[in-house]
Amino acid sequence: MARPVGTGTDAGVSGERLRVVGAVLAVLVAAAAAGFLAGGGFGTGTADAVRGLVVALAVGLLVAGATVGVWRVNRRHAARLGISTSRYLRVARSVRRGEAPDDPVERAAAADLVSRMRRGPGSVSHRWAPRLLMGGGVLWGAAGVVFIAADAYGWALYAFAMMGLVLVQLVSLRRRERRLEAAARALGT
Repeated sequence: MARPVGTGTDAGVSGERLRVVGAVLAVLVAAAAAGFLAGGGFGTGTADAVRGLVVALAVGLLVAGATVGVWRVNRRHAARLGISTSRYLRVARSVRRGEAPDDPVERAAAADLVSRMRRGPGSVSHRWAPRLLMGGGVLWGAAGVVFIAADAYGWALYAFAMMGLVLVQLVSLRRRERRLEAAARALGT
């Protein structure tokens, strides 16, 4: 029996699913590896493979649970708007870049995304977001100094890396807000 020939759209959707699955698996592997390294010997002076495996399992489960949760929320929003989840995520990427789609269905999804992003906790419109990020950066920096004083250089490096990530998030807040406003102007909202 001959197999039906798929259209180019089917191949595009299948390829996009593979990319998403590959990205999720890469994040899970990286999180588990980081958990293993952190649990196995970061700041303790001795390596412990069992503790590393336990932390790797815990981190992997947390990342997998968060991924499933985010996917379900996105799928629910996409279904409410009448589009596929992959199409919804494509629209979300374009909104984060400050672009507005031309398709009317995608424009409705983009308008919904803009309104949700404006209300989100990572938005500049929340007056506490920049203050909390600044406070988090200061706390991570203080923790790094305490770890240096305690000769725990691995943990100090971790604390300073976290401080850097929090401060990068703070700096990128304004840029994300400008892009979101550009998308909103392009949508006419």
